[in-house]
Amino acid sequence: MNSIFRLMYKGGLEMSDSEYPQMKTLETRSCILRPASLDDVEDFFDCYKNKIVVKHLPFSEHKSLEDTRKFIKSFFLNPYKKGKIGHFAIVYKRDNKVIGNMGFNNINPKALEAEIGICINPSYWGHDFATEITKRVIQYGFRELNLNKIIAITYEENQNSTKSLDLLGFKCTGKYIKKIHTGNTVKNVPCYQYELKKQ
Repeated sequence: MNSIFRLMYKGGLEMSDSEYPQMKTLETRSCILRPASLDDVEDFFDCYKNKIVVKHLPFSEHKSLEDTRKFIKSFFLNPYKKGKIGHFAIVYKRDNKVIGNMGFNNINPKALEAEIGICINPSYWGHDFATEITKRVIQYGFRELNLNKIIAITYEENQNSTKSLDLLGFKCTGKYIKKIHTGNTVKNVPCYQYELKKQ
């Protein structure tokens, strides 16, 4: 049984103090990556209330803490409860604030590949946290989940993201138009697909 199946199959896990044993806690120089919880609602609201954050996401900016509670339950907690490896809450060590999330959007156990995604509060942009955090999640994916390939999708206009992926060794494999549905509207957004293979 490969590493992904061991982590996704609860029956094969050695239980720990964590409520979601498949979700580990990871650490970088500046941040802690841990499972999200409803206690993080105010910090996540501070992130997702920004229009620029949700510009190309399939939902509008959060208007209330209740919007964020529903988001935490559906995006984080429901996958955790199903034994899936999902997104981590990113905690900035200096102020102990959740500044965003990073993790796996899709894991394909048969192909041993996964797509990663990241979102960071605009108040914390400009500190190169994305590169630092993505590097740690890549290590986790290759070393502990035994992935062979990691995929990243970035929007054409997000030049900081493409630079970060280039620095991390990702290769651009193509450009395409992504249809994003938000309410009754559909946007066609130019995207690049990047891939990184295990050495």
